[in-house]
Amino acid sequence: MGTALYLILLSISCLSIFIITKTIYYREKINQMTGMMIAMTLGMSVGLAVGLIFGILFSGNFFIAAVLGMLVGLLIGSVVGLTMNLMVVLDGLQSGLMGGMMGAMLGEMIAPESYDPMVKIMFFIYLGTILILNRTINDELNHQSKMFNNLFIIVAVFMFFFIIFELINPTFH
Repeated sequence: MGTALYLILLSISCLSIFIITKTIYYREKINQMTGMMIAMTLGMSVGLAVGLIFGILFSGNFFIAAVLGMLVGLLIGSVVGLTMNLMVVLDGLQSGLMGGMMGAMLGEMIAPESYDPMVKIMFFIYLGTILILNRTINDELNHQSKMFNNLFIIVAVFMFFFIIFELINPTFH
């Protein structure tokens, strides 16, 4: 496993912890529908991204990749849901479960020469989802986040991650 995959997993972990912490801190101010969306979105996007990486890492052993991907997605989705109520826990749990399974299937089915671009695509979808989720939480709280309101800053964040991943390890093989 290349350095870039470790960096992607670390980035996914840190950004997910940031959203979970923000949700826990502001749980009284976030309504149930927004909480459900946070749990579903985070569980599904983490499950897809991490399931894909596990599907690539454990290529040839779909069972382990699927179980690990589903566990990670299930864990993240239900942790966010625990801050709200049981309905949100179920939503996050099921979304994470499905995302982890689908990511592992994708990682198992793609050709080895497609690993690198698919991981990058999935990571940037995850990153975009997290930025939108952060904006949704800020809108719910009526916070004005000056940094992420500017489209140029968002594009710069994407470019920063892309350049870092290309410089560290242009391929994951």
